[in-house]
Amino acid sequence: MSSQFINSIKLIEELLGEKFSVNENIYSINLKNSKTKTDIHIEVQMEQEEKFLVSVYTNNCHLQLQNCANIIVSNMLEEFIFTSETEDTISGMIISKQGDCALYSNVKKSVLSSDFSELNSEKLLSAVALSITESAG
Repeated sequence: MSSQFINSIKLIEELLGEKFSVNENIYSINLKNSKTKTDIHIEVQMEQEEKFLVSVYTNNCHLQLQNCANIIVSNMLEEFIFTSETEDTISGMIISKQGDCALYSNVKKSVLSSDFSELNSEKLLSAVALSITESAG
């Protein structure tokens, strides 16, 4: 397991104020939002070639992002982002400290550096949400 992965897990734990439970190569944690009375369960599973799989379970959905290679933790935004990239696209699963979760998949990297005023509202959401990945990369 890479030290970068372990360091990212520690940063997430610091942000959340909670520890992941570890069972073999699966790191899991529950987030509860008392205001909305919702909770999510997050699992991060190490795979080969320093990649990992992220699964999020809620009461009404299951999200999964495969072939992740990077985790970005933002204390200012109180969220963390798991990313998976190809040469031309990026996918990101964004999870907030409050337990909100968003998944943007196969976003063209060129959208992240485009003029946001020229994007339709749906592409603008993904561009703004994933733009943090450009400064962290």
